[in-house]
Amino acid sequence: MAANIEVYTTDPCTFCLAAKNLLKKRGLEWTEHLVFGGTPEWDAMIARTGGKSVPQIVIDDEVIGGFPQLQAYDKEGKLSELNAG
Repeated sequence: MAANIEVYTTDPCTFCLAAKNLLKKRGLEWTEHLVFGGTPEWDAMIARTGGKSVPQIVIDDEVIGGFPQLQAYDKEGKLSELNAG
């Protein structure tokens, strides 16, 4: 069963693009939530993830965090495991 990956982003956002490119490189699909500061969607992202910056990545309801955390998750081989599953 494919992992449920959600990415909270804004535009423009270099780190958001980098996160999406990394997921794409690993052959993964995700749902993107476009958020902007001060909006109800932004507040919902903070309430869900605790993060006050973008991107915020959530995999199977586990809050991964931002791009550096996603990179660390990948270096541990966890993104490749998601694609294998």
